[in-house]
Amino acid sequence: MSPILKASILAWLTVQTVKVAIGLVRHGRADRSRVVWRVVWAGGMPSAHSALITSVVITILATMGAQSPIFGLSLIMACIVIYDRSRAFAIYRTFQARYPALKQDVQNDPVLTDLVGHRVSEILVGVLIGAGCGIVALL
Repeated sequence: MSPILKASILAWLTVQTVKVAIGLVRHGRADRSRVVWRVVWAGGMPSAHSALITSVVITILATMGAQSPIFGLSLIMACIVIYDRSRAFAIYRTFQARYPALKQDVQNDPVLTDLVGHRVSEILVGVLIGAGCGIVALL
């Protein structure tokens, strides 16, 4: 199997497992009904998008080098993906300032909380997991 594909699958599985664990710790038994949702959905802590693209960048860097055009392309794509995920959260914050009822609705529903984009901490944890998975896939 391609190291890039291996790193991507490992990053996705790791992030989704962490999401399920965090959901169960935060919400207890009430979150058991959302396990399937957390496995297939991309939102919440940590960022699956950030983990996946970071694992790809690290794997390409290690296998093809920094001079590779594919590495350059993957790095640009990573910047776009990570920026987009953080902007979604900023847009949500703008809406919540204008519509306080939206803030209340989102805070009361863990599924809606996962839909509003990522905080910087969620992105950073995703990047760290992705980097680790990229390295592990090369071993």
